[in-house]
Amino acid sequence: MAAKSGVWGIDIGHCALKALRCEYDAENNMLVATAFDYIEHPKILSQPDANPKELIREALTQFLERNQVRGDRVAVSVPGQNGLARFFQPPPVDMKRLPEIVRFEARQQIPFPLEEVIWDFQMMGGASEVDGFLMEAEIGLFAMKRDQVYAALQPYLAADMEIHHIQLAPLCAYNFLAHTLLAEALEDDMYDADSPPDSYVILNVGTDTTDLVVTNGFRVWQRSIPLGGSHFTKQLTKELKLTFAKAEHLKRNVREAEDPKAVIQAMRPVFSDFLTEVQRSIGFFQNIDRRAQIGGIVALGNAVRLPGLQQYLSKNLGYPLVDVEKQVWAERLAGQEVLSSPQFKENMASFAICYGLCLQGLGRAKLQTNLLPKEIITERLIRSKKPWAVATAGALMLAFAVSFFFEYNEWYKVHPTTRFDQVTWDQAMSEVGSVQTLSSNFDSEDSQRMRRLEELNALGVELSGNSDRRLLWLELKKALNRALPVDEKFDPNEIPDPREIPISQRRDLHIEYIESQFFEDLSTWFTTPVRRKYIEELLRHEGKIAATVGPVEALPVEPELPLEDELENESGEEPNGDEDRDPAGDRPLDVPGDQSNDEADGQDPEEAEDVAPVIDAEAEAVIEAALAEFDADAITGPEGPGWVIELRGHHFYNEDPETWAGTHVRDTLLKNLREGTIRLPIELGEGFEEFTMEELGIGFGILAVERLIDQNHRVPNPFYEPPTGDPAGGRGPGMGLGSGMEGLGGLGGFGGSQQPQTGTGRPRSKPRVDEEADNPRFFPAPKYSFVVQFCWQESLLTERLRARQEALMDEDEDQMDWADGEDAVAGDNDLPLTNEQGD
Repeated sequence: MAAKSGVWGIDIGHCALKALRCEYDAENNMLVATAFDYIEHPKILSQPDANPKELIREALTQFLERNQVRGDRVAVSVPGQNGLARFFQPPPVDMKRLPEIVRFEARQQIPFPLEEVIWDFQMMGGASEVDGFLMEAEIGLFAMKRDQVYAALQPYLAADMEIHHIQLAPLCAYNFLAHTLLAEALEDDMYDADSPPDSYVILNVGTDTTDLVVTNGFRVWQRSIPLGGSHFTKQLTKELKLTFAKAEHLKRNVREAEDPKAVIQAMRPVFSDFLTEVQRSIGFFQNIDRRAQIGGIVALGNAVRLPGLQQYLSKNLGYPLVDVEKQVWAERLAGQEVLSSPQFKENMASFAICYGLCLQGLGRAKLQTNLLPKEIITERLIRSKKPWAVATAGALMLAFAVSFFFEYNEWYKVHPTTRFDQVTWDQAMSEVGSVQTLSSNFDSEDSQRMRRLEELNALGVELSGNSDRRLLWLELKKALNRALPVDEKFDPNEIPDPREIPISQRRDLHIEYIESQFFEDLSTWFTTPVRRKYIEELLRHEGKIAATVGPVEALPVEPELPLEDELENESGEEPNGDEDRDPAGDRPLDVPGDQSNDEADGQDPEEAEDVAPVIDAEAEAVIEAALAEFDADAITGPEGPGWVIELRGHHFYNEDPETWAGTHVRDTLLKNLREGTIRLPIELGEGFEEFTMEELGIGFGILAVERLIDQNHRVPNPFYEPPTGDPAGGRGPGMGLGSGMEGLGGLGGFGGSQQPQTGTGRPRSKPRVDEEADNPRFFPAPKYSFVVQFCWQESLLTERLRARQEALMDEDEDQMDWADGEDAVAGDNDLPLTNEQGD
């Protein structure tokens, strides 16, 4: 059975080397002492004629000769006066930020640059955590100068010993007391600051100094007193005129002296000084923590064996002396072979530091801080990984060698000189190269012929397309003419009499002009406002926006003028139809943020606020609701080169609210542009072919600009006969001819400025009721003006016919696939039924 791993706790003092080896018994939850050693130096290290380094080296050599430490962890102590211990209470802080707070506090508490010291910290017991915040905690900071740490490690490193823990001797004493005397009080880890448990004073009396530690298990306070056992020896040499060696012998054997009382009397000044320092230290601690109650004194170290010292301190300090040597050790530490050893019993008080080191090495100590330099830990970790690294490198080299063998074997199979079927690879590759050259020549020749074929095809398309291209605009104009509504009740060669058929019942659309503009990319025309208009047209076509929902914005109807202002102008002439309308009434719908329409009217945008369009909030709400439900991403819009065609016109079919205004334009012109067809000749003498508007390249039609119905509009009576003596001289009021076009900057024009139609531009007024009903000068004709835009991408006749032929071929293939599938299903149905199917 393999031996258990243990921990050696080594304390090298001025007088002797103390070492204790312990293991942890998990079943009984106890430490087991398995070995110890006590090696006294020939001379005290602080003697003037002593060589401390040589004495320590000899002690370690003797220790290693007696004991086996390989495979065990080693923890060593350093004197308390060589280190620094500080305690502070942080404010309530997030646990994740605790290391940052401690590092800041370390810079304040440690009187050296952090790069020159080795430091560590630990949170003391009794702290609480609330919602991730640390409350009522005390943090211990422990530090030691780097050069002193390496000086303490030098003897062990010279003896080829690996050190795993370095701890201050006072903290080792604390760990010892916390594991023995205070174990029960620390089990719950509940600390009440208002009613703390009793504190104990640990006096670890060494050769030159005494470590004084006051602790209740949760809080620690420590101080080094510059008095120790050697001061008693020096006092004897002074008083009794003895050598240091004889005085030391006499101090250890007072009871065997000729006059023990005289010896004690000679050391009384040191007794008194020692008592004074202890009283001062305890008093200072009680001033810091006024709630602390001292429960007793624990004396450690071989110097406390001086007759009368413990009784003297207990009597004068007023605190009971607590003996932790025999009963407490036996309760918390097993291993009778060690505990029953006479040498161990005699020096038991000096093994408390070793006990604390073993606790820390086994992970059972309350304080686990370690002052071992991190660079040593890193170096040791790397060294421990080296065998694995070497093994890994060896395995990789072996794997590479095996891989190389197999690769070489495969490579040799295809070596140029290797023969297969009496043919070498060189010969085979040469033959393959000749075949590849022949294949490349064929590919090159094929590429040249393909390029020539493309050139001939392009030439053929160009030659055959010239005749088609000449007809494109004629086809477009015929398509527009076909899209306009035709009232079959009227003879197109006769002008109906307005007295028999009112003008407001005529479905005609009067086109004032047709304009076009070419775009390299139609997506530049299909902007966000245009897309919105197009989606609105789709929603109106699907019935999701009612026909009675009018335009969202339009120019307001201006106030009526007195009748006499309308009768005559300054020249005495009767106003014609165009003179009677507002030039601003044909202004296109304003694009949000665009003032081009106001500038086109020759108005300052700031002055144009007086004729701002009227916003129909109800219509806007209905349209917005319908647009919100529509998937706008499904509309991709036109792409590539093409034309934008703009038609401006008006109509008088405005009696029925269900069909008037923009609804009539949408139900006729826009619907025909979207769904209509047109018969066009294929070739001379080969008849006609019906084409859809989409096949002609027409699409994305929108009602770009619409206005409120001009209810005051009138048209002259072409049959009017003026009365005798009319100042007009029998001249009938003709229609004024307007000119100009609306710009496409945004919705409703190509960027040119809008010119008002010929006329005075006087405001509209209420028409006069003619006295002669049979011979009126004007007929009332409510007028609705509009601008329609759509895209046209040229499509040659040959391209349209080719596309139809390809579509028919695809349709035939789909039908054949469907028929084959039906035959397969029929064949399956003819199969005989199995028993399971028959059942």
